[in-house]
Amino acid sequence: MEVRGRSCPLAYRYQPEALVQPAQLEADILYVVGGLYGNPAALQAVLERADREPGGPPAIVFNGDFHWLDVDPDDFQAISETVLAHHATKGNVEAELASEEDAGCGCAYPEYIGDDVVERSNQIMTRLRETAGRFPALVGCLGELPNYLTASVGGQRIGILHGDPESLAGWRLALEAMEPGDPPVRRQVGWHGQPTTAADLLDWFRRAKVSVFACTHTGLPYAQDVADDGRRRLVINNGSAGLPNFTGTGYGVITRLSTSPQPPADSLYGISLDGLRCDALALEFDIAWWEARFAAQWPEGSPAYERYLARITGGAPLQLRQAVRDSVTLTYQRTDENPAFDRAI
Repeated sequence: MEVRGRSCPLAYRYQPEALVQPAQLEADILYVVGGLYGNPAALQAVLERADREPGGPPAIVFNGDFHWLDVDPDDFQAISETVLAHHATKGNVEAELASEEDAGCGCAYPEYIGDDVVERSNQIMTRLRETAGRFPALVGCLGELPNYLTASVGGQRIGILHGDPESLAGWRLALEAMEPGDPPVRRQVGWHGQPTTAADLLDWFRRAKVSVFACTHTGLPYAQDVADDGRRRLVINNGSAGLPNFTGTGYGVITRLSTSPQPPADSLYGISLDGLRCDALALEFDIAWWEARFAAQWPEGSPAYERYLARITGGAPLQLRQAVRDSVTLTYQRTDENPAFDRAI
């Protein structure tokens, strides 16, 4: 029996070969922004970071779940209109807002995620649907967004996903699923199931004909490369742009892909692949403003308060070093202005 919040609608499913399509955009610098989760401060920070790019304005792709906690109508409208002015793909949140069927949150949560989490997510989606119902034209535009996108940066093909190479809401590219497994991460989330091996990744990369999978959806950021006949390919999951991602920090994470070999000053970790520079950037936003904005919409006792307040105020239970896998290199620079970086190591 399908369970709301755990089921995976057929419309979410595709195969890696779908990414063999011609690139929908070409750029020298590309930001991939997943999991804003309705945070207007994080969205503003993305735009301000783009304005500071020394090489000129980057292309920006919002790869899903830009809505979630934004039940305030003004926030929902502003985020929708801003995101739709750029390149974007659906996340499960946007897919469910535009769907006539009710799959709950559409998260396709695996079995190791507790029923309480699933139920709270379904309740959040119910309330968000009420807000979205005020904007049928915008919701219609969300429903027309693609499930995935192929980009080209310096001639390298990038597969931009929300979940994994087989499903909009897939969990096969979650940090906890990746081999070699990280025992503390797996214990923390209670992971069990089918691991994602190097052979799985290579099969997907070759079928999709891409060098990088840039994804989000599963909550914890990391970057991991894999050897493929003398070259390397990369999975980079930004976790969340709109929520803190590491212990004791207050910043989100976005992915930056560039033809310039120089790591940017706000890089946390990254790698160079055949002339393509790939970095996870720290997205600094006004965390105090976001906490207050969140609490105004989701007061104590609400389903989102129970689930997200601790992450907003203290980050996720993940150390920065745990996001750096295989040949990826830690690149952050310690500064007195950013002591939280050291707590996250």
